[in-house]
This record gives sequence, C-alpha cells and structure tokens, in this order.
Amino acid sequence: MDPQLYQQVLLAVQASHSPLASASDRQAAYAFCEEFKSRSDCALYAVALYQSPGGGDSLELHTRQHFALHVLEHYVLTRWSSLPVEEQQKMRVELVALLLRENQPDDADDPVFVKEKKVSLLAQIAKRQFPQRWPDLLPELLQVWQAGSSRQVELVLLILRSLAEDCVSSSFNTSIPPARRKDILQGLNVCLPQLFPVVYQELEKQYATYKAATSSPMQKNRSQRLIHAALDMLKEFLEWMPLERPVDPATNFIIVAVLLLEEKEFRVAGAECLEVYMTRGFGKENRAIMLQSISQIIEKVNTLDLTTLEPDLEANLLFHKKINDMLVTWGTCQLDTLLLDGRGDQEMALLRVILSNLCKLFAHPSLIVTEAQIILWLTVLKNKTILKQGEAFLADILDQLRQVSFDKYFKLGSPERENPGAHEAACDCSRQEFDDHSEYISYYGNFRGRLYALIRVLVQLNPTIVLQSLHDRLVFVLSQYTAGTDHLSTDRRFCTDLSTAYLYHEGISSLIDCIVKQLPANAMENPTNRQALHAILQAILSYGTLDPLLKFRQLLVLASFAKYYVLDGSTLTAVFEMLFANINFVMAGEDVHGKMSSGTINVRRRALASLVSICQAIPAHILPVLPVLCTKAQELFAADRVTDTEGVMLYEMLVLVSNSMENRDERVQFVQQIVQDPLSKWTSPEMTALVSSPQNIVTAIEAANADDKSKKLLGMIIKTLTTLYGIAKRAGVTFSPKPTENSGAFEGAWPHLLPNLLALIRSLHGLQEPAVKDVVLKTSNACWLLSVSVDEVAQLLGGKNQLEEEEVAKLPATSKWSKWHKNVRDISYHLMGVAVGQTSFYQNPQVASVLQNSMLSNLDVMEHRHLKGALAYVYLPFLKNCPRELYPSLLDPVLSALIGHFAQRATAIFQRSTNGDKPVQTPWSALVVGIEDAKQEIAREKMVMELTRQVVDFIEYAIDPKTVVGTDTDNPKHVTSPEDAVLRDYILTQSVSLPFAIGAVLVQVICWKDTLSCRKAVALGDKLVNVLHADSKYHGLLGRDLFSAALQGVLREHVGHVKEDGLKWEIINLARNIYCRLTLGLIPVEECKGIDPCNQPLRPASSLCSAPREILLSLPDVTPGQVEALDTLLREKHSMKTQKNAFKELLEMPILAIRREQAGSSSPLAGILGNTSASVKKVLDIPEKLVIPSREFENQIKWQQAQNPNLDTQTLFGA
Repeated sequence: MDPQLYQQVLLAVQASHSPLASASDRQAAYAFCEEFKSRSDCALYAVALYQSPGGGDSLELHTRQHFALHVLEHYVLTRWSSLPVEEQQKMRVELVALLLRENQPDDADDPVFVKEKKVSLLAQIAKRQFPQRWPDLLPELLQVWQAGSSRQVELVLLILRSLAEDCVSSSFNTSIPPARRKDILQGLNVCLPQLFPVVYQELEKQYATYKAATSSPMQKNRSQRLIHAALDMLKEFLEWMPLERPVDPATNFIIVAVLLLEEKEFRVAGAECLEVYMTRGFGKENRAIMLQSISQIIEKVNTLDLTTLEPDLEANLLFHKKINDMLVTWGTCQLDTLLLDGRGDQEMALLRVILSNLCKLFAHPSLIVTEAQIILWLTVLKNKTILKQGEAFLADILDQLRQVSFDKYFKLGSPERENPGAHEAACDCSRQEFDDHSEYISYYGNFRGRLYALIRVLVQLNPTIVLQSLHDRLVFVLSQYTAGTDHLSTDRRFCTDLSTAYLYHEGISSLIDCIVKQLPANAMENPTNRQALHAILQAILSYGTLDPLLKFRQLLVLASFAKYYVLDGSTLTAVFEMLFANINFVMAGEDVHGKMSSGTINVRRRALASLVSICQAIPAHILPVLPVLCTKAQELFAADRVTDTEGVMLYEMLVLVSNSMENRDERVQFVQQIVQDPLSKWTSPEMTALVSSPQNIVTAIEAANADDKSKKLLGMIIKTLTTLYGIAKRAGVTFSPKPTENSGAFEGAWPHLLPNLLALIRSLHGLQEPAVKDVVLKTSNACWLLSVSVDEVAQLLGGKNQLEEEEVAKLPATSKWSKWHKNVRDISYHLMGVAVGQTSFYQNPQVASVLQNSMLSNLDVMEHRHLKGALAYVYLPFLKNCPRELYPSLLDPVLSALIGHFAQRATAIFQRSTNGDKPVQTPWSALVVGIEDAKQEIAREKMVMELTRQVVDFIEYAIDPKTVVGTDTDNPKHVTSPEDAVLRDYILTQSVSLPFAIGAVLVQVICWKDTLSCRKAVALGDKLVNVLHADSKYHGLLGRDLFSAALQGVLREHVGHVKEDGLKWEIINLARNIYCRLTLGLIPVEECKGIDPCNQPLRPASSLCSAPREILLSLPDVTPGQVEALDTLLREKHSMKTQKNAFKELLEMPILAIRREQAGSSSPLAGILGNTSASVKKVLDIPEKLVIPSREFENQIKWQQAQNPNLDTQTLFGA
C-alpha cells in the first residue's frame, strides 16, 4: 500500500467536506475520490482507512470511515461479479469481522450515516450470496447477536430489515432480479424458526429494560432503538411470511404489536405492523387467523383514547391516523372474508365493534382521517348482508355518520382561521396537515366530493330523517348567522370568503343542493318529506339580506328545488319574484351600465342563472306563465336595467320555456322575434366587411382608440355572437341524440348567420399566418391579439395569486385586445359547435370545402390553446353529429387532417421535452406576458398538457365511446349506444387512414409524462390491438411502434417523467396483449368459445408478427432462453395476472440495466471520468440451484409415506 496515496485520500476526503475549501478545491477532491474508487486496489485502502481513520474530532473520523464504507460498497457493486468465488467468500468474512465483530466499548455508538452505510454494504453482499453461497448468514448473525453488544444487535436487525425490504419493495423499484428475490425470501423463510424466538426474547428483554425504573437514560435510549429496529424488521417480514408464523403461540408478534398500541413510544410502529398484516390475503383457509387477530386488535383499540389531541398534537394525530389506516385497511381487504357464506351473529357482533370505532374516528377533527374512511363506508352501506343482518345496530351508526357528514360539509377548519371557537381542534389538525388556507381549500374540494357520495347513500337509506336534520340545521344557520361579524370588507362591511357567516351559508346551501338533488322520486312524493321540503324552502325565501355573498348563496340554492316545484307550483310565484327582483340588484352608488362591484355582478348573474336552470329543468311547467316572463323581461329591457350578458341569459330563459310549445310554427315565430335584432346587426355591411379578413380586424383595432365607430363595431362582434349563441343553443338544439329536421326553431337563421361566422373564423386563423403575424407584431395595439390574456395565464398557473402584480400593472391599456381575441374566438367556436349539430349544415353539398376553408384553415400554425378550444367546442360536436353517409367523404378527411397534424406536432414537442432540450420558438408558441420567464415556461407546458388531454379525450370518444346509464341507481353502467358503435366501427375497420393516425398519436402520448393522458392512451391502444390484431397491415403499427412505445413507457424514465406503479402495470398489460395476440397468436379466455385456452391451435406463421419478439431480444440482459420461457408460460397459463407478472419479471433486468446506464450518464463527473464501471452495478443470479434442507426432508417423508402408507412410526419414539 502506497503511504503517499493513503495521505492523498485522507486530504481529498477532508477537502470535499470542508466548508473552508474553495469550490475548485472541492471539485478537484470529488474528482480524485471518484477516480480512486475506480482503482482495482481501492478496497485494500478502504479497509485500512476504516481501521485507522487518523486524527481529528469524532465527526472527521466518522466522515472518513463513511467514505471508506462507501468505497467498499462501490467495490461490491461494480467488481463483485468478476471476483472468483473464493475471493468473494474471503472478502465477505473479512468485512463481517470488520463491521460486526469489532470490539468497541458498550457505550460507543456510530452516527446514523455510518450505521446506515454499514448495513447497506453487508446487505449488498447478502443480496449477491444468500442463501446458496452464504448459507450460514443467519447463524453468523445470531452468533454476533448473542455474543455482541446492543449496537451490534441493532446492526443485525437493520441488515435483516434491509434484505427483506428490497425483496418486497415496490414492484418497479427493486434492485434485485426476480430469481434472486425468490431465493432470498425462501432462504429467509427457512430461517424464521431460528430467528423469531431470538427476536421475541430480545423484545421482551429490551421492553423490560425500557420500562424498569432502575434503568439509566442511556439504557432506556438503547432499548428504545432496539425495539424500533425489531419492529421495523418485523414490518418488512409481515408482508410475505406464512400467515400462521406471526401468531405462533411461542412467538406471537401480533399480540406484541397489539400490546404496544398503548405505549406512546412504540404505538405508531405497532400500528404499522398490524396494518401490513391486515393487507394479506387470508382467504377462506386462514379466515380463523384473521378473525383471531382482528378481535385482539379491536379489543385493544376499543380501550384507546382516540379523541384527545393535546398536549402532544403532532404525535397523537399521527397515531390516530395510523389506527384509522389500520382499521380501514382491514375493512378494505378483509370485509369479504369476514362475511364469507353470509356469516351469523358472532361476525356481526365483531363487525359492530369495528364499525363503532370507525365511527368514532370518522368524527375526528382531521379531514384526512375522515376522508380515508369514505370509500369503505360506501362499500359497507351498499352491502346487502350487512344491511340485513346488522339492522339492529346500524341505526346509531347511520345517525353518527349523518351528523358528522353534515358537520364536515362546512369549511370551518382552515389552518388560518382566527378565533375558531368550537372548531379549534379541526383548525389545529389543519395546521399540521396543510401549509396554508389555499392548500386546505384545494384539498377540501376533493374531500367534499367524496362526502357528497356518502351523503347520497344516507339520503337513500332514510330521506325523512335526513330532511328533518337538514331543516334544523338550516334554521340554526339563518337564525345564528344572519349577517357577517368578522373578516368584513373594508368599504361596505359585508362578508368576505373568510367570514364565519359566509362559511356557514356556503356550507348549508351546498348541503341543501346535495340532498335535495339526490332525493329519490318516491321520497319526494311522501307527504312528510314534501312538508319538510316546503319548510326548508320557506325558510330560504323568508331570509333577507343585502350582503352580496350571502344573497348569492340564497339565490343559488333556489335552483336546487326544480323537482319540488313540479309538485308544489304555488311556490314558484315567490321564487320568481325573488329572482327577478335580484336581476336588478345594485348597491348604493353603483350603476348598471357603469361601475358595479364583482359581488353585485355575481348576484345579478346568479339570479339569472337560477332562472335559466329552473326553466331548463321543468320547461313544460313554466310554459303557462311564459307571457308573464316575457313581460318581466321586456320591463327590464325597456328600463335599460340589464347588461348585454344579462340580456343574453334572459333570452335563454325565454327560449327554453318556448321549446315546450306544442305548435312548431309558434316556436319558430317566437324565436324569430327574439333573433331578428342581433341577426340584423351581425349581417350588416359594416360587420361583413370587418370580419372578412385578418387585415380588416387589425386595421379596426389600430383605429379603435381614436374612432368610436370601429371600437363599437369590434365590441358588437362579441355582443351579437353571444346573443345568437345563447338563443341557438337553447332553441331545441342538443348535442346528444341527433336532431330531427323539425326540432329546431332556429333553423331559418343559420343561412344568414353562417357566412360571416365562417369568415370571422377564417380571419382569426389567418392572424397566425407568418406574413400576417409579422405585420401584426409590429403594430402598437393589434399586436396584443397574439398574446395570451392575463386571465388565461392566471388559469394556467392555478390562480391570480400566481401573477406578478407589478408586471401586470405595467401592461398598457391596449393589452385588453388579448382578452377580446380570446372571447371572440371562444364564442365563434361555441356557435360553430351548435351549427355542426344541425342536420341542415350537412345538406350543403360544399360542406367539406366550408370546413376546409374555415375550421381547418392554417391548422399547422394554430396555437395549442386555440386547437384545444376547436377540438372541444367544434370538432367533438362534429364527430357526434356527422351523418353516417358522409363518413367517407367528410368525417374521414377532416379527422385524418386533424389527428395526423397533432401526431406531427406531438413528435416535435414531446421528443424535445423528453431529451431535456430547451424549448425553442415553434409556429405554435404562445406569447406570454406579465410573469417571469420560469412561469412562462410552466404556462406553455400547461397548454401542451391541456391540448394533449383534449386530443386523447377526442380519440376516446371516437373509438371507445361510452354513455353512462342508471345514474340514479347504485350501479350506474357505461354502455356504447348503437349510433356510437357505428362511428367506432367505421373509424377502426373501414377507414384506411384513421387507425394509423390515431395509433401515431397514442405512440407519442404513451411515452410522455402526463399520467392522465398516458393512462387513457394505454387503454385506447389496447382497444386498437383487440380490434386490429388480425389484419397484417397493422402489424407494423401495433407490433413495432405501439409495442416499442409501451416498453419505452416502462423502461425509460426521465426527470419529471416517472410513472406510478399502477400505470406501469397497465402499460405492461398492453405489451402483453400485443405479444400474445400478434406474436403468439393467442386470444384471451373470454374469446375462447369452444377452445381450450391452454391448448389453443397454432396460427400460421405468415399471420403472426415477429417484431415484438425481436424487440424483446434487443433489450439489455434479455436472453433467447428467457423469451422462450416467457412464450411457454403465456401458452400454458391463461391467467392475466400470471402473464403480467411473467412479463414484468422479464423486463426487470432491462429496467435495472437502463437505470444504471442513466445513473452513470447523469453523474456530474461522468464527463470527466468516462463510463468506468457503472454498467456492471447489478445483482446477478447465482447458478447454483437453491436446495432447502427442510423441504428436501419433507419431500422424502412424503415419498416414504406413499411407499409405506400403513407404517406406524409413532412407536419408534415410545409414543
């Protein structure tokens, strides 16, 4: 050993950790250390460095020892497989002696980072040798355990935990190949009879020491660490060990964990162990073990205090969550086992205690605790066996669930709430669980959605009690919180979003909406229930307030009673009077056509929205009072008391009611009267000239500041189109079933409306033409047409709080034209969407040319946000309403152009982001202003994501359309309507180009980072495979492109592109389906009619696709033998789960190889050092076959018993 090199290593380690060293010195030290690790004799120096780390304080000594252990671990990771077996054994013996048998004082202890590195090093060796080449691992560890100090016992426990942990960790996150994993777990399983008694005795001994009054603080601390280490190890073992092992009477660890639930220091670890055990599949054969265990657990839980949070809020809250998770896990995994064969009184008694404790926790002040239970309660309350046999005790439970669900429907637990009073505990929990009010509100939205589903079930079980309870709560809110008293606005002293009164009114109105809308029809007809509804409605109508926020909630909830108004029409008069009165709502100092506060605007529009909602829900019942409604509307128009937007909503209300007129001529005449004025403005010569070209729009905007006529005309575009859209979409037009010829009263307006609308859309698209765009960008006002509006940016970033107020304030007044452009484009697309829903639209023989020259114009330079809007508002209605006879001539070319273009666009943007390249300007790049550069990129990335999701949704409707039926039942179903089936079949089986265009998009999306898009793309890819696999012309798309994309989705992960395990399983299933159908010619069991799934006839080689097999063989570390074994298994085992597991195990080796390659290439020193030995950092399978002596002995006994079935061996031992 070179002494000079040894000193250099010491200096390099010191420099790399010294805060006084310069950056260049540290970089040089890092490079030296990395280069030193690549030396063949580095292990020799590392051992010496560990044994003699030199002088200095304890931190420096431990830092050097840590580096020595790190070098040794690197040596094991990179060189172990190349060492002869004898050297491996020699090195192992030396390291075990060095790390586990070193003589140190009993009070000496390593810092955590050194301890963890010791464990990691020895565990890496065990992964490579145990059990075949290190059969004495457990005896050696137990020898250290029995002869060593407590610190050595802790190391042994940590090593066993680490070894088991890596064998049962997340399926796609392990570093051990499948065969090795199985060998290690089998080896550990054989060791359990030796190991568990020792662990059990150690737990007893250390717990006695921990509790002994005579123990010193150091002894207690040591015992505490050992108990935690033992429980952590046990938790990993409980995931896979035989179910009967942890409940063995001699070493009943389940009882130990149960007893520790009342010990503050160890209760969380005990609960975690029990939760793991409750996830196991007990099944019918081990049902008794499960019942015994949960009985012991619930007996202990029943004695625990699960309500008190103080004085240690953080610790108690964590423990309560762990107990909650354990009980929920039991319910999720074991409820069916408990109820096997409709069990009787004993099981129901046990279930009663469990549900009572769950109820206790359901009322916990923590939202997270409550939310974790909701899905389980939905399962319990829909279980017919429980509802029937548990009727005696369910009443109290349902009452508790109802009260707590009502209580938690109010947002009263914000972490930033001041003086919370009775909700202080909830606010305290929220401070632990949420960073701020915004995070709380974000979580609460999802929480309330879950709670909504539970309340729906409670309403169905007993609507009368629910309505009575709702009325009582409403009376309480309206009497106790008539006006705001805290967090009031500074100007008028009205409520804000944080005012307690508003929180109560928001909660009660949302709760009323939830319950009233969920009432079954038969429940609403019940006299008692109708009386309760009448009382609730009267209480709402009797409440008076000038506070805009409280009034808004009052008006909102009136729309929830539409079904009730059918039964009690007398209340409609008072309801309409209140709504019409509030259309004209203004506060002192405000003017309808001048300045109005957002609160005033919201009240007025809410009144109109509720009117529209009621008229839409029950138009036939409103028809008799249509003249009255018209008179009211005319009065508002005549008095000039409504804005343009409010006027549109009034038109919508009237048209909705007119749809119920039985006489078509009357309907047409009514709509013509309403549409006459806006249509004449839209078709005027001035408007026609303005919308005819992008240049005319730009010229008008440039002149708008000085020319009132131009300004007014530009504003008229939005006003007239919004009015026409409101009338057109309500005039008997729907997007669902295709309309009949005589259904629309608006038909006569389309020939006059469409020419200018198509011209406007063409002009808006023309703004993106390079020549036009260059000119527009040089203007002073119209340049803002090409910018993303501030409101859009705020929406992309998640709220206006993400904007920089200073930057926004700097924007000139002319920036308003970006918002104008967005509004004009949106309303144009909306109106075009209604147009393509008309039968008359397709009667034009030039319809293909019409679309080509409007919607499809300049598609290649269209911004992402604009393409997303076009897909959602126009192309989706077009897809749903295009006549069958026009599929070849119209639908096919339009969709081919649209989907084919996005495939090209996705190739450019996805590959660049995957490669980590910086975004560059593209024809689709949007101009984002008002925020910093980093947020601009976030906004642009969000646009890409939203467009991608929209495209995938569009494709989903095209080839896998589903309609939900039975939404008012407990079992809603997704079915494909006959019309949708015709569309799907044409696209997939008759179109020449569409399957290839769709497949190209799916290939790109599966490899991209957005989980939602990827998950849908995988399902759609599976649909393509199922339908197209038999046609050889698609083998290239499915067997090469789609199969490669699926493998890439699993194998290659980039920063920000990591896919969750559930999604990876779905991708593996897609790859499995492709391989089975195309390469092996196998079909799933459900398609094997009259055929044995395990003995399917071989298909001709000419009809198969060899590309997937060739791709598998090209992967790193995949051998022909492994692929042949996979083929055999897929042919013999028809279980989808078994096939997916086999596919996953084959892919694990390439996953590890590619991960090592990426780790090596991403190292900051990779460029300096080159690719040294990172490619060999892997655990290899051991060629020796694993032979377990105990199993060999069992097999021998079984063989002897088979040969001598009547031989009585008991007498040999004097039994």
